[in-house]
Amino acid sequence: MEIFFLGTGGGRFSIVTQKRRTGGLRIISGRVNLHVDPGPGALVYSIEQHLDPRKITGLLITHVHPDHANDGNVLLEAMTGGALRKHGFLACARSVTRGNEHADPTISRYHRELPERVVELKAGDRVSLGGVEVEAVKAVHYDPDTIGFKLRLPEGETLGYTSDTEYFEGVGEAYKGLDALILCTMRPRGAPLKWHMSIDDAVKILEEAKPRQALLTHFGMRMLSQTTPEEEAKYVERVTGIPTQAARDNMRVKVERKRSLTEFFGG
Repeated sequence: MEIFFLGTGGGRFSIVTQKRRTGGLRIISGRVNLHVDPGPGALVYSIEQHLDPRKITGLLITHVHPDHANDGNVLLEAMTGGALRKHGFLACARSVTRGNEHADPTISRYHRELPERVVELKAGDRVSLGGVEVEAVKAVHYDPDTIGFKLRLPEGETLGYTSDTEYFEGVGEAYKGLDALILCTMRPRGAPLKWHMSIDDAVKILEEAKPRQALLTHFGMRMLSQTTPEEEAKYVERVTGIPTQAARDNMRVKVERKRSLTEFFGG
């Protein structure tokens, strides 16, 4: 499994400055080609990095906010060959396709009809899509429908992605024992922000989850101006003992399966 970081910025100021890109993640393993949280630039940065968006087999969107969902419609068009063939899937929080009291939907009614399958997920839901086992994980964010994802790829690799969330009891346990865990860490140490994750929160999650490796992404402006993601990652690794990397724009990471399969879906 390879993870391609098409953007490592998060929040409105990262969007408008593009100090860090906001294109989300591409996950590729064999015939599986997933795009996770296609924020602004996802289409353009995919093409720039020679990751043909027409080869996407699935789109996963954790919530409705622009830094996670802005390019969802155009990637659905790309995945379906310019809307000419039913292909692939969309797995997302309900707000992405239906909206809620907080926000309007970001995927149009027209684009909801393009993929072979559209699955609206809430925390605890599990589904098999295109050879990928997907579980929606609870998140606490100001889009109340926000979810994280836990994935098992066809070759057995397991991956977690927290999306935006503040720390809450049980979040670490939900991601326990994965090959890799990607944490959306907007804020550095000592700078908490309601609805979001700081480095202090990431440490608590990792101490509970104990993944094989951790990857930090989705950095806000305070993380980028008052410290560096690399310094924060070093701190996390020192405190938790878990190998931790701060993602960079256009970084590629290879994740291999543990010799003995990790527990997944509680089984």
